Amino acid sequence: MRNIKKIVFIGFAFFILSASCKKKEEIEPEITFEKKQIMVQLADNYIVPSIAKVQTDVNSLSTSWQSFLFEPTQVNFDAMKDSWKAAYKSFQYVKMFDFGPFMEVGYANALGVFPSDTTQIENNISVGMYDLATVSNISAIGFSALDFLLFQENALTLLNNSANRRAYVSALISKMKTETDYVGTNWSSYSSTFKDGTGTSSTSPFSMLVNAFCKDYEITKNAKIGIPLGKQSLGIQRLDYLEAPKSGIGTELIVENLKGLRKIFSGNSFAGATGTGFDDYLIALEKQSLASTIESRFDYLISEPSSWAGNLKNMMLNSTSTIDSYYTYFHGTVVFIKTDMSSAFGILITYQDNDGD
Repeated sequence: MRNIKKIVFIGFAFFILSASCKKKEEIEPEITFEKKQIMVQLADNYIVPSIAKVQTDVNSLSTSWQSFLFEPTQVNFDAMKDSWKAAYKSFQYVKMFDFGPFMEVGYANALGVFPSDTTQIENNISVGMYDLATVSNISAIGFSALDFLLFQENALTLLNNSANRRAYVSALISKMKTETDYVGTNWSSYSSTFKDGTGTSSTSPFSMLVNAFCKDYEITKNAKIGIPLGKQSLGIQRLDYLEAPKSGIGTELIVENLKGLRKIFSGNSFAGATGTGFDDYLIALEKQSLASTIESRFDYLISEPSSWAGNLKNMMLNSTSTIDSYYTYFHGTVVFIKTDMSSAFGILITYQDNDGD
């Protein structure tokens, strides 16, 4: 009799446990979010128009340079420098992509490596013979090289007095135009692969997108602010590592870069229209608080520089504590996107950094 009661008790307990598990399973939300929405939104409404904008601006840079060569006046030179600034800002909205045609030409490095190697640039100009596609010239090309050549002291006089210098600028712009046009032409053939690549393996487009997003955020933090501020040199500032030091538009480039990342996170189109982004996926995963935190931190990072007096170099020299606080906030955001967001998405971070994050 005792055994029968024991069997009945065990059976009843098993029934209760099963019912409890079933009830728990029933109340767990089913994630039906389609990541393809993010990929389609990004491909069609952000990447395509952002590439088109860079193409337009680089073409304008090329045209304005040709106008200067035809009539090398101060007015034409100033117009050419304005075209350079516009193109450099547009570049900030696409530099984070490192897949498909962007990766094939190493687009971010081809146009955006800084600081420039001014010694190599001057040597190339002096010799008059160079292969700008070689590794040895990676720091002697792109926007940074033009920052040196167009904004250094007596730049107009130096250009007017040197055919080799003018030829070098022509070669730089031609290379930038060729690579930008390559990305624009070849994106369409890669677009369908990108849109369908919603898996979480390290080679899937979605995984590469998340990695590229996090990596570019850290590059912006470290290269544009941290290294010049002295975060990797025991507090000794390295102002020679600033981006665009001659033109002094480093702060503007930081803000434009962050605006691009913010649009991708929020799923906004290049023009600003609302769409599906990382934030919607986080909300579907019941990570509303994380989505809100990341958005608010982006908003602060984008708006804060508007209160700075002077360019980034002057701020680092004269208002070091302000830039240091900004960098600390910048750094504090890494854990939310690189750790919390990527973990929620089931994405493994595959790139390496060297600042201990």
